[in-house]
Amino acid sequence: MMIPNLFFPMVAVASLGNLVIGQQPDLEPARIYGLTSRVTVGEQFELKCSMFGLKKVDELVYLYLCKDGVGIVVKATAEDYTFTIRQASFESAGNYSCVFSRVRYNPPDVRRQEYNSVFVTVIDFLHPAVVAVNEPRVRRGSDVEFKCTSEDTPDTGLFHAYLCRNQQIIDVNIWNLNQKQTIFFLRQVQEDDSANYSCVLSEKLLAAKYLELCKNNTVFLEVYDSAYPTMITIKPEPVSQCGENVFRILCSIAVLIVLVVVLTSDRFCRRKGQGDRHPKVSFVMEPQQVMVED
Repeated sequence: MMIPNLFFPMVAVASLGNLVIGQQPDLEPARIYGLTSRVTVGEQFELKCSMFGLKKVDELVYLYLCKDGVGIVVKATAEDYTFTIRQASFESAGNYSCVFSRVRYNPPDVRRQEYNSVFVTVIDFLHPAVVAVNEPRVRRGSDVEFKCTSEDTPDTGLFHAYLCRNQQIIDVNIWNLNQKQTIFFLRQVQEDDSANYSCVLSEKLLAAKYLELCKNNTVFLEVYDSAYPTMITIKPEPVSQCGENVFRILCSIAVLIVLVVVLTSDRFCRRKGQGDRHPKVSFVMEPQQVMVED
């Protein structure tokens, strides 16, 4: 009798006879099918256990889902059953298989390593990327280019790259799988665009929200007003104690010289003022009349 393929053919079903006998002799293998072999942290995934043609149609049995050869959950059923793993974590990754028995066992006591298994990989939904800026300090109104790169992302799947400013998502772009990079542009930046910038990657579409991972691998962009350029302060080199003493002596001498010059000038001005106060003597020549006698 032909067994129909109820799920898509991503799972290669091995021979049911290729198994290692465990502690419970009445355990029998079941088929397992999965809709995906790669899930993201926090997502749920389903695994279907099928006993079609392996028992009587209406027979009630105990169906076990095993991970890495150890039972993790049991379901009493007479039909095929789909197990749902909710809130996947990195510990959820492994080889999954199905067995059934006519006697109920505690799931951790069920140990059966099946060759008919599905391997599930769990990946993080966020991947950090390295960000670089073409100019870290620009004038107000300039355009800025950010380049995000990463060599650690998987080669398959559609990834979205997110540009963060102070750990807040501000832009999204499609990740180039071949070049392993993407480029963001900020047009006509203003002073309030001065901030820390970073990049993260995800297979999910994320809302513009705060991300803790965005605090890693940051670059700082400084935007200044072209009308008021920042002043450059030159810090003097520290001098020795001896040099400082010589400098103080020279300053004292200079002050004394200035004081002497000021006093001398003041005394000269006073003398000149006193000379100007003496009365001026003027001589007036009276014309004399000369009498001439005939």
